[in-house]
Amino acid sequence: MDQQMIRLLHRLRFLLFALPMAPVSAFADGENIIAACSPWPPYVVDGEKPGGILVDYVEDLLQGFGYSVRIDVFPWKRAIEAARSGNVDVIFCAEEGQAKTYGLEYEFPILISDTVLLSHRDAPLEASQVWHHRIALGAGYWYGDLFESRRQDVDTIEVVDDLTILRMVASNRADGGLMEKAVLDSLLHTYPELAEMIHVSSEPVTTQTFYFATSPATQIDMRHLRQHITKSRPKPIIQQVNSNAL
Repeated sequence: MDQQMIRLLHRLRFLLFALPMAPVSAFADGENIIAACSPWPPYVVDGEKPGGILVDYVEDLLQGFGYSVRIDVFPWKRAIEAARSGNVDVIFCAEEGQAKTYGLEYEFPILISDTVLLSHRDAPLEASQVWHHRIALGAGYWYGDLFESRRQDVDTIEVVDDLTILRMVASNRADGGLMEKAVLDSLLHTYPELAEMIHVSSEPVTTQTFYFATSPATQIDMRHLRQHITKSRPKPIIQQVNSNAL
């Protein structure tokens, strides 16, 4: 047996012994991770293939880590229960502290959203004037400790859907309305005739932050996820009032 053949056999033997010792990937190639949130246009839009600002963000984040992602859109309570039971890996529109409250795990901010005050263009209100007025709120949305702690100071609160807020304010059926910045932008673009009648406060009423929280039974390798996030430092989506554009 010549020297070249001997060297080749040595290399093959080395590879055979080395392969089992190779580091295991943080995930199985293409492993399907299930991420869930409740419907929340334009952030989370339900449908045969869910979409929206937050859906795109979470898909990019997890695909960048090597996972195949499936998005499920559930009513909020069902999404939380699915995460607690391990049927869902990630909740991606949790509020601060909900990971601990609901027995979930790791969380980091993925959306910072201003809540703006809408009023009629002929009777404009600013954020400091929200109290003692008739205010319409988006159904099911929470507007931060600042507003919650002063609910009793608001003359009348009516909880309706987002488009109804615009229509109520435009017709003076409410002095003002509270809505997330991106939701407002989307609606004003869709209904330009209402946009002509609406004043938007130059300062937000409050700013909310929404979080990515994981199920305790997630298939995601949390150690590698933390390393990935530390290394890539993904920035949250920021939807803020730009007073210069008003």
